[in-house]
Amino acid sequence: MDLNKFSSKAQGLLGKMSEVTQELSEKAEQRAAERKEQKEKEQAIKEEVLRLEAEEATGYYMRDGKLIISTIDGMKTWLTSLGQDTTPALMQTLQMQLQVLKQVQSPSMTGMALDNMMLCMSKAVNTATNDSELANIREAVASMIQNYFFMQEANLKCAQLKNKKEGYKLLTQSGEMLSNAVIKTASALTGGTIDMATTVVRNIFEAEAVQQGYIKNLIAWIGDKKQLKEKEKEFNQTLEMLFETFDLHATLIGPSILIKGMLSRYRKTILEHRENEKLQMYINRGYKIDVTKLSKITSDLQSTATAIVRKNPINALSGITTVLGGVAGLVVDKINSNNKTELDIKAYCTLQDALEVECNKLQEELSKMEGEITSLKQQHKELGMLQFAEKKELQQKIDLKVEEKDAVYNALKTTKEKLAEMKQLFPDAYAIKAELDQLEEKLMAVENKFL
Repeated sequence: MDLNKFSSKAQGLLGKMSEVTQELSEKAEQRAAERKEQKEKEQAIKEEVLRLEAEEATGYYMRDGKLIISTIDGMKTWLTSLGQDTTPALMQTLQMQLQVLKQVQSPSMTGMALDNMMLCMSKAVNTATNDSELANIREAVASMIQNYFFMQEANLKCAQLKNKKEGYKLLTQSGEMLSNAVIKTASALTGGTIDMATTVVRNIFEAEAVQQGYIKNLIAWIGDKKQLKEKEKEFNQTLEMLFETFDLHATLIGPSILIKGMLSRYRKTILEHRENEKLQMYINRGYKIDVTKLSKITSDLQSTATAIVRKNPINALSGITTVLGGVAGLVVDKINSNNKTELDIKAYCTLQDALEVECNKLQEELSKMEGEITSLKQQHKELGMLQFAEKKELQQKIDLKVEEKDAVYNALKTTKEKLAEMKQLFPDAYAIKAELDQLEEKLMAVENKFL
């Protein structure tokens, strides 16, 4: 091979190597560009996720053409924006709602005093420009007050309940009520023109993680029995103050289904608390309500009722048996874990009253039967000596009637004995019941102002 041919071939190989090198270099550059582009895309996605998370953290953001409100701060921002150009009356309503939201954010604080709420409402009502605005204000405030007190109750019950799920359920309900209250305030601020089709107000307690975080803020007094008792006492005192305040400001608040329902619910809570308080004071004075003995009384009464039915097949005393058998079961209502008696005093007195009535009924029935027996005996005496069949039939009637009379007599005797035992067992029952009846009448009078 001559030198020229060799050189030519070498140059050809070098050219191909250069092409390959160029191709490899281009591919490397392409891969580098692709990697850079991928990194830029990933970074952009990461930044977008962070941006969206930051938006969501504010609790006030747009998503798919809708305004999403998902936190307390978001609610504040939304309401404040709606109230920028509102009337003085609605500004007072806005301030009330913001105070309620503040209390929800800090469950450990005492919260806004009810008197301050009434002061804000008074200013709002007195400066309302028309009937429509006044109606919106009253509806919004009623919803706020309902939410405020339910929140207080939920805080207490979350601390009381050993079952966390029950506590979370209460918080979920509180969150729903809060959302509704905020929406009503927003509606009042906008004169009912707000478009809820493009606005979503979420339940702030919907997520379990949020619920757990909220309850952690209560831990300072959740495990302290002494503090818990103090919180229970404080809550019940607040409820009684609620009735006093609403009694004073009924005209200001106006008729309200929400307020009426709330007062009806808390009336029962107050009465139960007061009843238990009275019973505990009774026990603390050294008295004891013997639950075992009380159970024996009711058991004996039920046995007596059964005996009447058995001895009186024609069921002439159905009313008596119903009372003795049914009312007796109402008496022993509650016994707490410390074996301290928590009776239903009304049921106790109801049974005692029923026994008084039944004693009279039984006495009347006994007198009636004795008269019937006397009449039957007189008829038997007047029959002729040879009227054997008639005498036998009449004697059977007398025997049956005597058997029925004996059952009534035994029932009367037992009922009188048990009545005497009940009077001795709990002599202060009627005095306590009278106090509770008086309190219930007072609370009902306030409640009925909002019909």
